[in-house]
Amino acid sequence: MKVSLFYLPTYLPEVHGPAANLYRDILEEIEFADAAGFHATWFAEHHFFAYGGAIPSVPILAAAAAARTRNLRIASGVVQLPINHPIRVAEQIAMVDSISGGRAIFGMGRGFERAEYDAFNIPMEESRLRFNEAHDIILRAWRGGKFSFDGRFFKLHDVEVIPQPLQKPHPPIYVAAIITEESFTWAGRMGYNLMYVPIVSSHEETLHRFGIYRRARAEAGHDPAGAEIMVELHFYMGEDARQGKEYPRPFVERFHRCAADANRVDAEGGQYKGYGGIAKKFEELAADYDYIYPERAIFGDEDQILQRFAELERLGATEVALKVNFGGMPQREIMKSLERFATRVLPKLPRSAKLAN
Repeated sequence: MKVSLFYLPTYLPEVHGPAANLYRDILEEIEFADAAGFHATWFAEHHFFAYGGAIPSVPILAAAAAARTRNLRIASGVVQLPINHPIRVAEQIAMVDSISGGRAIFGMGRGFERAEYDAFNIPMEESRLRFNEAHDIILRAWRGGKFSFDGRFFKLHDVEVIPQPLQKPHPPIYVAAIITEESFTWAGRMGYNLMYVPIVSSHEETLHRFGIYRRARAEAGHDPAGAEIMVELHFYMGEDARQGKEYPRPFVERFHRCAADANRVDAEGGQYKGYGGIAKKFEELAADYDYIYPERAIFGDEDQILQRFAELERLGATEVALKVNFGGMPQREIMKSLERFATRVLPKLPRSAKLAN
């Protein structure tokens, strides 16, 4: 199991002041993780709301992180392909790979917030078709040389992307899948790695979805055992079990209230089965801490956190990405939590969990 950081931060001006302070905090956490031997740092793209909206451009923050680290993988988790031009994505991820010395990971997804699609004038019912077309263009661009493309949404003539990724043939690719079974099937069929958010699912549902993914890999001729599955969860390690449980409560509640505010209009039903009433679901998460703790977050003391890692490994996860900066939690507490983890837990995990590459 690998251990990483995951960023879908809650930007609150009344807590953080200027967004510059949030970025300062994030980069401090990342520098600590790099020195402590974490595997990667993941950045999620969102727009317009407290829920993740402070990272509207993954490549910009990724480049800053690359410049301040030496070993951490620098990962998009994710770039939303349907609302971005694929040539720009190909160029920018290749730049991050070059700046970082070949440490980029390319995580891609469709996103699920209707407000983002509406603001960029992208019909949400086109999300999967746009995703597929953008994916094809990015992979072709990374093969190098001039190429043309005649698609439904993009038409290119004699385009050559510069720079090319340092990693060959391209950075490792991850696909975000949460609920929609088609996404798990597609990721497996393509032989890509998987990103997953288990907070919305039971252990049984998680095992079912991982099974869909692994079967699709096998049926397409890819080794199921070669799959990397990253799961991301809220994280806080306390001095003892009681503090580890109670301290993050108001911050994870605030996080989910902000998520509800960003999703007042449902995603397009045909493309996002299971996402109906998502704002209400986030409000329920905010109101029901007992649903989240202990199975759907990593909160607690040393023993509890080691237990949660063992449970996630049994489910099939190969990487756990810790969502440490959420709900306006004070930076001093985030750093104390990370320091406890790095001192008391990380040395007890299997050696593979501590390797940066």
